[in-house]
Amino acid sequence: MNSKNIMDKVADGIADSADERSRPVFEGLVVDIVNSYNDKGNHLLGYVLDLNYDKATIVTCDGWKLKCGGVPKNSFIIIKASQAARKLDGASVRPPILILGRVTQAVATPVSQDIQRTIFAIHKVQAVTDPYTSAELQWGALQISILGTYFDDGKEVKFGNDIDSYLSPHFYEVYVPQPEHLALLINSFVDGDDTMNIGRLRFTETELIAPKKSVDIQIAPKDFIANRTALFGKTRMGKSNTIKVILEMMLNSKQEVGQVVFDLSGEYTYPDKQTGGSIYLRHRSKCTRYSLNPREPEAEKLAGIRKPNVLRVNFYEQLSLGHSMISSLFNTVHATRPDYMAPFFGWEPIDELELNKRFAEDPFGSEKTRYQRAISMYKGLLRQAGFEPPERLQLQLHITSEIREELASLDALKDIVRRDRAKVDGELGKMSDTQDLDIALRVYEQLWGIFNNTSKAKLFPASKESGKPYFEPIHIALLKMIGDTGISGAKKLTPFKGYHDPKGSSIAEKIVKDVKDGKTVLIDLSQADQIVSTFYSEMIARAVLNEQMKGFAELETEVFEKQSALFYFEEAHNLFRADDKDLTSIYNKLAKEGAKFRVGMVYATQSMTTLSPDLLKNTENFFIAHLNDDREIREIERRYEFQDIGLDIQRSKTKGYVRMITLSHRYALPVQIRLFEHTDTTDKKVDV
Repeated sequence: MNSKNIMDKVADGIADSADERSRPVFEGLVVDIVNSYNDKGNHLLGYVLDLNYDKATIVTCDGWKLKCGGVPKNSFIIIKASQAARKLDGASVRPPILILGRVTQAVATPVSQDIQRTIFAIHKVQAVTDPYTSAELQWGALQISILGTYFDDGKEVKFGNDIDSYLSPHFYEVYVPQPEHLALLINSFVDGDDTMNIGRLRFTETELIAPKKSVDIQIAPKDFIANRTALFGKTRMGKSNTIKVILEMMLNSKQEVGQVVFDLSGEYTYPDKQTGGSIYLRHRSKCTRYSLNPREPEAEKLAGIRKPNVLRVNFYEQLSLGHSMISSLFNTVHATRPDYMAPFFGWEPIDELELNKRFAEDPFGSEKTRYQRAISMYKGLLRQAGFEPPERLQLQLHITSEIREELASLDALKDIVRRDRAKVDGELGKMSDTQDLDIALRVYEQLWGIFNNTSKAKLFPASKESGKPYFEPIHIALLKMIGDTGISGAKKLTPFKGYHDPKGSSIAEKIVKDVKDGKTVLIDLSQADQIVSTFYSEMIARAVLNEQMKGFAELETEVFEKQSALFYFEEAHNLFRADDKDLTSIYNKLAKEGAKFRVGMVYATQSMTTLSPDLLKNTENFFIAHLNDDREIREIERRYEFQDIGLDIQRSKTKGYVRMITLSHRYALPVQIRLFEHTDTTDKKVDV
């Protein structure tokens, strides 16, 4: 069949389809938007030069660009079929559609080389161009990344991340959508019953002229419940502000969700020093607060608001955390650290569950004994410093019978000596190696004097196996703090007993109850070092997850689905490490199984590459601000939604300017996140 026959058949098809026969009537939002654009209006950008399933090339000119208000990189365009295409045979039975695309870059046209030669010649001779030549030189082409297709299903808007079919390129027209249409399309799948404006659409960092009508971007609370949300960006790029905006949305929502914020800087628990904004001041009837070192900012003092609850732990049981807290908070109370306490600060106690693991390779058991001796002395020191002990606490002294015999001969300890009734009266009594805490403390007070008596040196021989002295520096430091009346000793620890509770484990139970009641729990860890903050994060996260797992097993599905929890983690690379292979780790369980038990997360970090791959694979929502590392950019571009915008993330440094996608959005959006309001307008209820 020759070309004339082909053209004749096409012409016949157009003529046949142009008759007045009945056509289906299509209705819906997409139809209305399609019909509002025509090539005589001010929104025409150009025409399609080339089109496939993934990309398009469009031809445009300077006049059209200016009429549209400019065409920034990353801006959205819509492609629709022309009237000529609607006349094709069979086209009338297909509903009108909109193809949404993103402008990615300028590309060459078929005559680009000719245009370049002309421009080169003009500049070379400094010629003045005539109107015809000037008009010819204004044409160019843009490459478009196809994001998907909008169409009506009945009267409901639908979207597919592809195109099902396409016609010849000359049948398409390209438009810059009006702001109100773009807002409708972008937000069409965001639950309209309980949404919040998180910011405005912003295509480029350079904004010479503010948009006359901004496109507000909506998000839905349900997208964050039982889902994972990542915030990536360098320091001072607005991650914390974004978290506050999300937090407030959840607090204002109708969703039944308890939240826990691990506040490493204190900016969620207290008014932010930079903006004055305060989550707690605005929503205090819905929040509870805990702090290692409660503060009373002036704004809260004037409002009559009490300080946060003190985070308390059992120093006798949570040995690692208690010692870390003393070490990290010591300088907030004392001007200097005495030299005699250096071994104390350099010592690293562990919790008793880890004891056997730590000394698994200790053939003689001597190292374990030395460690347990130090632990007993440490508990005696806590008692002397005023830390209330659990009931009936006993200590094993781990000292030789010769030393105990020497101690038993002292008048100060005669009342605690056990006599062997099988022996004749008057025989020297025996001192047990296991004693009640208060008695053990008296023993240590006297032991310090014996140790410093040079004539008693033979009672403290070096180890036959290792050659180590009987008392190591940590033993001597602890005994000195207990028994030396010439120094402050135990009094140095007394200020920290406010963080102690012999029933300290109940702190987790209180927080779990708050979460079940739908409260937002703000935990101020700004005075804690990494060890302390990690311990609290793990302890509380584990307690909440265990409660959720219990609910999953025991409650009816409808009841359980209303029992949701949402965690907020900053510096997430310290918790969800890429090298963490411990399958029992609470953070591994959260990453892999959290959604199943309706536990969601909002986590922030400066680095994607150091995070657990399992967490990244299971993350649904992303907010990505400026990152300036090629490795981070490559990691971002591995995700389909961000494959074309890595360079823009690396280039843009405006605070709060992010590329965002949530479950309710089908493609990545460039968004300027709104600033969290700093006025106290939401909640005027005073604490009770």
